[in-house]
Amino acid sequence: MQKSAIWMVAAFGVALAVAILVLGINGTDNKSIRLALELTARWSFLLFWLAYAGNAMAALFPGFYLLAGRGREFGLSFASAHLVHVGLVVWLYQISARAPLSQSLYIFFAIGLFWTYLLAFLSFGGAKALGPGLWRTVRFLGMNYILIAFGRDFLLPVIHPKPTQLNAGHFLAYAPFAVASVSAPLLVIAGHGAAPDNPTGPGALKTNQPVA
Repeated sequence: MQKSAIWMVAAFGVALAVAILVLGINGTDNKSIRLALELTARWSFLLFWLAYAGNAMAALFPGFYLLAGRGREFGLSFASAHLVHVGLVVWLYQISARAPLSQSLYIFFAIGLFWTYLLAFLSFGGAKALGPGLWRTVRFLGMNYILIAFGRDFLLPVIHPKPTQLNAGHFLAYAPFAVASVSAPLLVIAGHGAAPDNPTGPGALKTNQPVA
């Protein structure tokens, strides 16, 4: 518990520091909050990606062995850091003349938040109560929905950029994260093949080690 708390506080602190730095330098207008949202989203995604594919990376590439068995820590760190992002979204809604997201997109991302904090909650004993079979199913559905939500944000600006986004800076800001979104499930599949007796995917879990 103490170890997880340290990870969560550190991840939240980094996200908060990024937001404070951006808003402190650029002010607190709509444009600045959107920039803070973009940066905190990428920090959240990095933590989520390691929770999703960290075990697979360790199975496929021995040099990444330190990632093995860290799914719970990375998952809880993601959930913690993402609170800063959620707070910025609420702030943006408060200062915007009209809703920043359409109703359908709002619901789409709200479901992703539901999965994020459901998995985090279940990692504190709930996974054991569900049993390994049901927990694997719940975790598989939740982790992949969250991945799709991130992928939607990173892939569409690369595949269908707006006219004002047709520049190298925009491409570099989105393309690496788009590639990471697509590669994550492929790495997990490959990781299963590399270590069939030590499952690495989002549905894999030792019953004594719940993963957020």
